[in-house]
Amino acid sequence: MKRYERLAHVRAWRESGLTRPAYCREQGLKYGTFMSWCKLEAEQGNSTEGKFVALSSAPENSGFVEIIFPNGIHVQYSGELTAELIKQLRDA
Repeated sequence: MKRYERLAHVRAWRESGLTRPAYCREQGLKYGTFMSWCKLEAEQGNSTEGKFVALSSAPENSGFVEIIFPNGIHVQYSGELTAELIKQLRDA
């Protein structure tokens, strides 16, 4: 399988919401092989796993936000969402 095909599988898995084992079963892939593809992608800097992503504010300034950090910590906030509050949460 070509590199672009392997990367396409890794991206499809991320978008699927499935666990790695479930995706492999669904696609008929060997789990160990798929894990090596994921590792290669992460080593080459193509992975967003464990990285923060940019946020943009919605037109409404009230609502609910949940941030899940790579170490498993969950932060939930309900109320007025301002750019300053988002910056404080990001920088905490």
